[in-house]
Amino acid sequence: MNFLIRILINGISAYYFVGFLPWWSIIFIPFLLGYLINENYFNHFLSGFIGIGIAWIFLIINLNSGNESIISEKIIQILNVESVNLLTIYSSIIGGCIGGFASITGLSFKRIFIKNKPRKKFNF
Repeated sequence: MNFLIRILINGISAYYFVGFLPWWSIIFIPFLLGYLINENYFNHFLSGFIGIGIAWIFLIINLNSGNESIISEKIIQILNVESVNLLTIYSSIIGGCIGGFASITGLSFKRIFIKNKPRKKFNF
């Protein structure tokens, strides 16, 4: 449940933040979630990757349908990509990696500066 909530928070925030902030503003929410929630690195990377990646897919589809893929066609010619679909997949993978690494960075930042107290074996 916690995993799905993180995916939704990452995705929704990434979709709406890019509308009025720079593209790199997507790192703030995964970083904050990584700092606040203490789980393993793989879960944090995966939640950031899936949330941001899916949000970027919807964002790119929305932008392409708004301008009839004019910008995408020019980017395809510059980068020598075969289709708009591959460009969408590549962009979402890049965005997903950024979100995943931001989440891992938040968790690592927490583990560096906040040490866990050793647990006692028996509580009386």
